[in-house]
Amino acid sequence: MIHLYKKEEYALKSGFCCPVCGSALERGEKMLTCENGHSFDIAKKGYVNLLLSQKSKDKRHGDDTAMITARRDFLDLGYYLPLCEATTDAVLACAKDGDTLLDLGCGECYYTAAVMHEAEKRGIFLHALGIDISRDALIYGAKRCRRIELAAASIFSLPVADDSVDIIMNMFAPCAANEFARVLKKGGRMIHVYPREKHLFELKKAIYDTPYENDVETADFGGFRLVSEKRLTYTFTLKNQNEIHELFMMTPYYYKTSKEGQARAAALTALSATADFAVAVYEKL
Repeated sequence: MIHLYKKEEYALKSGFCCPVCGSALERGEKMLTCENGHSFDIAKKGYVNLLLSQKSKDKRHGDDTAMITARRDFLDLGYYLPLCEATTDAVLACAKDGDTLLDLGCGECYYTAAVMHEAEKRGIFLHALGIDISRDALIYGAKRCRRIELAAASIFSLPVADDSVDIIMNMFAPCAANEFARVLKKGGRMIHVYPREKHLFELKKAIYDTPYENDVETADFGGFRLVSEKRLTYTFTLKNQNEIHELFMMTPYYYKTSKEGQARAAALTALSATADFAVAVYEKL
């Protein structure tokens, strides 16, 4: 009964604020509105567009459909399940009933949906928000989990009120430390996941004449302290060309690789690769 009450409580209020004036947004049947008369349609496909193009630092609004589809299909194969489980554990280790969770760069909500599913199993109600600049990704995200409030927006100009979020997820997305600190409550946690040096090195070795390890720079999160960091490294084997192609297409390497390199990737019939991640937990001071 407590969970039903909380769901009803959140039914009329949005976790987002107006990107024009910063006022709170109320949820109607088909739109979000603020007290100053600004309104934003809720798309039938499950998200609201709060992206003000003039404030976006991205000329291309997010990953294209081919990349998103490849990522969705690859993730559903389960090769990144250990990372998904480690991230879920990190989030729920600091989550309390009623907390607001914000996934920045949520994509198709593979990781967010897993957190929500496990939280429900543990009897923890989370008010989940997801932001991505790609509307195509949000459409997939809405299909994966209907309990996440989704918005097209830029992480560099978040339509989220000051000090309103308990936990942030930042999975392979750009870092906007000032914005993260603005919306996160004091003592709130940020789960920051990023690739380490050896991540997918074998793929790069197969397509590049001179393969290179990833540059790993220490993130500068002013106003935060590092609570913990877990390195997750394991190998997995892609069984056919289709799986290899899906992995290749979901990476930034695909569009940066020459036609010769793409041809090398297309000729592969199996590939053993290294997954090398870091799951870091920060606390806002």
